[in-house]
Amino acid sequence: MNLERKEEHLSKKTIAIYIAAISVCIIAIAIVVSMLVLGDDLINSIFGIESRELKTEEEESLLKQGFDGLFTNTIEVDGAYDIKKSHADKDLVYTEYEKVEKNDQNYDLNLYIPFINIEDETIQKYNKEIQDIFIEKAESVYETSNRNIIYSIQYKAKVENGILSLIIKSILKEGANPQQLVIQTYNYDIVNKKEINLEEAINLLGADKNTVQNKILTEIQEEERKANDLKALGYNIFERDSKSDIYKIENSKQFFIYDNNLYIIYAYGNDMLTSEMDIVII
Repeated sequence: MNLERKEEHLSKKTIAIYIAAISVCIIAIAIVVSMLVLGDDLINSIFGIESRELKTEEEESLLKQGFDGLFTNTIEVDGAYDIKKSHADKDLVYTEYEKVEKNDQNYDLNLYIPFINIEDETIQKYNKEIQDIFIEKAESVYETSNRNIIYSIQYKAKVENGILSLIIKSILKEGANPQQLVIQTYNYDIVNKKEINLEEAINLLGADKNTVQNKILTEIQEEERKANDLKALGYNIFERDSKSDIYKIENSKQFFIYDNNLYIIYAYGNDMLTSEMDIVII
């Protein structure tokens, strides 16, 4: 009789364990399904998980007004990192090519082109691209005559939370041609030694991808509306297409992280002759 009661007791214990395991699985499945149906923000609020709040219109407006002031041709570093430099005696990012010179009727140059001072294959690719885009163009402008070219290049770099973020801005005006604005950015995880994309940057800053995507589309649609209104009045204005895939997060390549702010940049001059640009700040 004692043996039978012991076996019955063990059997109930085993059943209880199974029930607990099944309950955990059901709860986990319910959470996943809820996230898919209701969205991350609602689920986070239910479970008390804080996500990054979006900027107010006033905060974003002030940051946009200060955007051009970021370009001081310097780097800021928030701490000490174990980094193998290509040139030990120089900063992590420094001005490799500098030319400030004016020649009447030919050119007016104000050029500060950076070099990323890290010994790494990905960084070598970045530096090669910087040379191809900016230095080669600078040299070709320097050798021209009677074109009345105005060309400026500036940059800013910041290291925070282990991420090196570099932004380069160039403005080119050749004779009677429209002014062209080009923005190029590079974002590199110096701790894990890898490039990061926009989605990874959004996650690092504690923002929600869907919320950011909706904010991008909302702001671009507003700019599209303004452009269409001006076009209807007869103005020759740059037109946006808010339905374009370029505004999807996975296709948005130009972004800059500075003081825990994420600048997502759509510089249309990267692909055409225009100085139009949209910035969404998270």
